[in-house]
This record gives sequence, C-alpha cells and structure tokens, in this order.
Amino acid sequence: MGHKRVLLLAHGKKAETPEFKEAYAWLEKDGHHIDLMKTASPEDMSKGVKKLIAHFGDYDILIAAGGDGTINQVVNELVDQDAPKDTCLAVLPLGTANDFATSLTIHDDNLVQAMQTAVQGISKPVDVASANGKSFLNMATGGFGTEAAKQTDSDLKDKVGGAAYLITGVTKVNELASKHAKARAPSTTHDSSTQWQEQEQGEKGDVDSWEGDLLVLAVGNAQQAGGGMKMCPEAKIDDGLLDITYVQNVPPEKVPELLQTLAMGGRDNDDLAESIKTMRVPWLEVECSEDLSINCDGEPLNDKKYKFEIHKHRICLMVPPTANDLFQDSKDLEDKQRQKEKELEAQAPAKAVEMLENLGM
Repeated sequence: MGHKRVLLLAHGKKAETPEFKEAYAWLEKDGHHIDLMKTASPEDMSKGVKKLIAHFGDYDILIAAGGDGTINQVVNELVDQDAPKDTCLAVLPLGTANDFATSLTIHDDNLVQAMQTAVQGISKPVDVASANGKSFLNMATGGFGTEAAKQTDSDLKDKVGGAAYLITGVTKVNELASKHAKARAPSTTHDSSTQWQEQEQGEKGDVDSWEGDLLVLAVGNAQQAGGGMKMCPEAKIDDGLLDITYVQNVPPEKVPELLQTLAMGGRDNDDLAESIKTMRVPWLEVECSEDLSINCDGEPLNDKKYKFEIHKHRICLMVPPTANDLFQDSKDLEDKQRQKEKELEAQAPAKAVEMLENLGM
C-alpha cells in the first residue's frame, strides 16, 4: 500500500483518548503523511474543510474522527463549500452510537483496524441526502423516536452506549403523540403497501400524496440510527434513492414491541404490519399541522414543512470490503473480500510453521 497524505479532523476531547492515540500511532508507523487538526467547534471544522479544498491536490484522504455529529458537520461543510465530487472521506468512529460507521462495518472497538480502513480501504462514490437544504449522510428521523433521543441522558449514553436511546424510548411511552401530516412523493417508486393516491402531474412525472397521523418518520440514505435501530434496513448509499420508513398510530402498550421490531430491522411483525410503511423515492415532501422535530445525523431541525432530497454520488467514501450490504454496486467490494480470504488461506501454512517453531517443535 502506498503512503497517503492525510488531513485528520479529530473531535478535540475524543482525540485525547488512549484508543485514538493508539490508532494515530499506527498511522504514523505505517509511514503516512498526517496533518492533524483537533476541533473544538463547528468553526474549527469549517476551517479544516476550507484547508482541504484550498489545497485539494495536497491530500489523498480526509478522515473525520468523531461521532455521527462530527461526520455530519464535515459532510455539510464539504457540500456547502462545493468540494469536488472525488473528495475522499474516511470515518474513524469516536462517538456514542456510531450508527453510520457501524452500517459500514467499521467498529469502534478496534480503532487501529478502522484507521487501516481509512487509508487502505476501497474508495466508493456515495450519495448525500438533504433536509430543507441541510445535508446528511446517514439518516433523518422525526417524531417519537427523535423526541426520545433528545431526552436521552448523556451519563446513560456513556454507560450503555447506543442502547441508551432504546431504553429512553421505552420509558417515554406515556409521552406518545402522533402529528397529522401530509406528504408528496414521485408515484413511480412508492411502495404498493402504502395508502397513497395519485394527485397531480409535475415536471418529473406523476406525484402521489398521502395524509394521516404520523408517529415515526425515518428518511434513510443508510440503514440505522438511534443507537442501532435498523430503521431503513434495505437502504443503499449509492442508488440515488431515499429509503422511507414511517409509522402510523400504534397503541402505547405496543410501543416496546414497535421499538424492538425497528431495532432488529424486522418488517414481518403481523401485529404491526398495518402501522409500519416503507417506500423508496428520490425526494419526499412532508407538511405537518404543527412543528415536527427532525434529527439529521445529530443536528436538530424544527419546522412544519420539509423537503428531503438525494444528491447522487456527491462525494467518495473509504470503506472496507465487508460494507457490501450498504452498496448497490458492490462487486468490487466482494472481489476484494474474496482476495483477502485467499491471502489469509495462503498465509495459513506459514503461520502454522511459525507457531510450531515458537513451541520448539
């Protein structure tokens, strides 16, 4: 592997942990040129991205080291500053839930391996989604789940990680409240299980509408949010489409079952089949009778009207071969994984001999 020129933007506090320092030491030892910027504010993040764009040819990879919120800040800066589409972003998970990194099979319990993926992985073009012009790479969620996330205690997150969101959701059952909503989306891609009705013909073809009570809304570019809840389990990050999951009225006593079903990515619960709806569209408009709180990868939005859009292949992302489930075009990842397996098989006899020698045999 060739040595890479890396701009590493690291969340200030997280950059002081032993795990980060170990991963950084590996990057140095592997011979890569590193420009480390520790960030303490969105302004610092903006400065880092401006530096990347101003000296675009001087860096091969931009590594965002932090949680889902840090990644979101970096992506928004890249889009807002009109970064080239071949800008290569890598993720080093240092947050609480790390939902996006987990979807990519980049795990926070082995940061050295995550750093290896950042410089040795496969560069893939990926989509970027937006909500009212605010970019997000992973998922926008609204309704009951978002309210629970806002109320999740930081100490609980530190103790049990992403499970804190699920625990808080169960304890907030009595605060359930649906919002009356109207929605519009292209008719050619809506799921036949939804109760949408053709309403008009627009510039991009037929547009369908739906009206009813909304309990939970998830607009996914990727698959999971809220500490491991598989809200959009079939989403692909390179297909030019948004995966939508929305939940209509559910009795309070069924909410724990609903949360468990969503967490597992299941859609085959007969008791909830009429409540959980899905579709896949390039854009979606939602209008509520009152303000709807939306969480875009950690950034809160609050409005009555939203337009969600997808921007196909907006940036590139460094991913491991095991991330094939998140990509529509995954042949190169599968080929790389098979190559890696063959290399491990070829190394097995030599490793066996080495073990025997170490044992004095």
